[in-house]
Amino acid sequence: MTDRIAGALRRVHSSALANTSIDVFEPTESYDPGDGFTVTYPDEPSATYEARVVSPAARADRDRGGTTSELDAVVVVRDDTGQTWTDFTDEQEAPVELVDTADGTRFEVGRVVDPHNGTLELEVAEI
Repeated sequence: MTDRIAGALRRVHSSALANTSIDVFEPTESYDPGDGFTVTYPDEPSATYEARVVSPAARADRDRGGTTSELDAVVVVRDDTGQTWTDFTDEQEAPVELVDTADGTRFEVGRVVDPHNGTLELEVAEI
């Protein structure tokens, strides 16, 4: 039953809920002894997805502590894109950068939240 609901939400997201497209820029990391890590981003996007960019909520979410009011935006995408959404993790990976194609705003992913409903919520900060 959960799979049917998630599938239905994915279809609705693709047709009615999405309000923009996002270009995805995946980082390339390299390490040179003595110089440290270098992170570079490509000039061209590696993928483009339909998405919904929403303002963060000022109220606390029930399913996790805290609020999302300190974020710049929350980007909702389908969870079946196959995209690896790197964020700031314990492994200190470089975050994926996104560009909202509607207005050209550039974001970096701060955290990925899976509400288990066929979508992923990308908590992003404008850069």
